[in-house]
Amino acid sequence: MYKSIITFLFAAFFLASTVPAYAETAPIRFAVPPWSGAMVKAAVATQVLDALGYKTSTVPMEASEVYKALDAGEVDVYMSSWLPTQEMLLEPLLKTKNVHVAGVNVARAHTGLCVPGYAHAKGVENLEDLAKHADKFNSTIYTSEPGSGMYILVDELIKKNTDGLGSWKQQGAPVDDMLKDVISAFKEKKWVVFTCWEPHWMNITLDMRYLKSMGGAPKLIAESTINTLIRADIKTANPDAYLFLSRFNVSKLTQGKWTYDISLKEQDVNETASAWIKGNLDTVRQWLGNIKAANGDLASDVIKTKF
Repeated sequence: MYKSIITFLFAAFFLASTVPAYAETAPIRFAVPPWSGAMVKAAVATQVLDALGYKTSTVPMEASEVYKALDAGEVDVYMSSWLPTQEMLLEPLLKTKNVHVAGVNVARAHTGLCVPGYAHAKGVENLEDLAKHADKFNSTIYTSEPGSGMYILVDELIKKNTDGLGSWKQQGAPVDDMLKDVISAFKEKKWVVFTCWEPHWMNITLDMRYLKSMGGAPKLIAESTINTLIRADIKTANPDAYLFLSRFNVSKLTQGKWTYDISLKEQDVNETASAWIKGNLDTVRQWLGNIKAANGDLASDVIKTKF
């Protein structure tokens, strides 16, 4: 009887020890705002990780909700942190050291305020030119949704009366809704000023111009980077997955094309991501380097068999 119990306990211990550790870990949760480029980027990352045997999940949420969710441990990864535009949202998290800026996934992007080419040709070239033509612009700046980095920075411009904009107002809405209003103004040749950024399909399809600034809006009118934020505990629990995500980067032209394909050509997000991975396996293998898949095999070898 005693021998049987010992044998049973040994067998149970052996079976438990042979179950891969990754099978018991919680999924890596990606916060995904309702932006076409962000959705494809997250889909590429999760499809690669899923193929390597890691568990992932996506949590759709507004950008204004992401930073609180990261701080509370409700999500683990955010691949759409625009800096310096979103610095004021990120700084509190860096102080607690709960979140790392793991890497830049798009470099040399731009954010700012834009006007149509026909308004630019009439002399609206700089931020300070807006107040001179307040009537034509209806003293309104069109921005993304309240709580977003862009909305907060435009709010600061108005409150500080930067370049005479103190009497102006902003109209904030989800990006697609904002752009519907902007495109309508373009069609009617109305003067409109709106928050703008690259990469995005607006840079491909609209005859628009980025306004210059004499320094009154250094975080809004700026060269920017898009960064990957990852909770610190993911680095400990999934170091290889963390390393892959820290290396993930694409050109602004690539992400701009993604936004065009999803928003205007109405392609499926997951299908677009899969097609991109299959066509760019060399790039994906560079990101992977010598890291391991969840089962311990070389990730660059595993990924070739999955796509």
